[in-house]
Amino acid sequence: MASSALFPPVLSVLSLAAQADKSKLTSADPWLMLIDVVWQGQHFRLARNVDDVQFDAGDGFGVQDYTKSAFDLTIERTSGGQLPSIQIKISDIQGLLQGPIQEYAGVVGATVSMYFVNMAHPAGEPSIALTSTIMRTQNVPLESVTFTLGAPKPQQQLFPRYLYRADFCIWVPTYKGKWCGYTGTLPNCDGTYNGSNGCVAHANQQRFGAFPGIGTNGGSLASQT
Repeated sequence: MASSALFPPVLSVLSLAAQADKSKLTSADPWLMLIDVVWQGQHFRLARNVDDVQFDAGDGFGVQDYTKSAFDLTIERTSGGQLPSIQIKISDIQGLLQGPIQEYAGVVGATVSMYFVNMAHPAGEPSIALTSTIMRTQNVPLESVTFTLGAPKPQQQLFPRYLYRADFCIWVPTYKGKWCGYTGTLPNCDGTYNGSNGCVAHANQQRFGAFPGIGTNGGSLASQT
């Protein structure tokens, strides 16, 4: 499903546990592909599986239901030095996607997150996660929907990955995710240490993701290792 022209080598991004599962000759634990199409705050979550799947993608939303579906991922290569595109063809014989596609003009511009998960390790962050944008939609009513996605573009990604600040937590965008670690009932966090809705109020100050040692006269950019 992946190509080195589009994505980093698989073993360079898989955890040690996932690498071990990938290298097995036989396994009772399947690899699944999950997709999350996000348009104007609405999520359409699908699992390439015969049963619904519950999964926490580490995106701050906690465990979510991914509806069973049949879809395929292919890579469309072009000439002239252009980046390849990704196509996801989804079976839609029950017309579940017809309404949103017609209502939102093909959901062109929507964000698509693709997760590759080994079900032996379903909790937390996925083994591989890719994010792209819907560039074109082809709809065959009561048959299929095909999304054409733009290939991941390194020049559109933040680098270095994080802005390190002395007084603001870097884990706010992934609240309740792996690195934040908060599992309580408060719905959000203001990113401060001792603010009215900060880490102390959450009793989670040991996970405060700021860097007081750099001072308060600015920020320092660095990448996570």
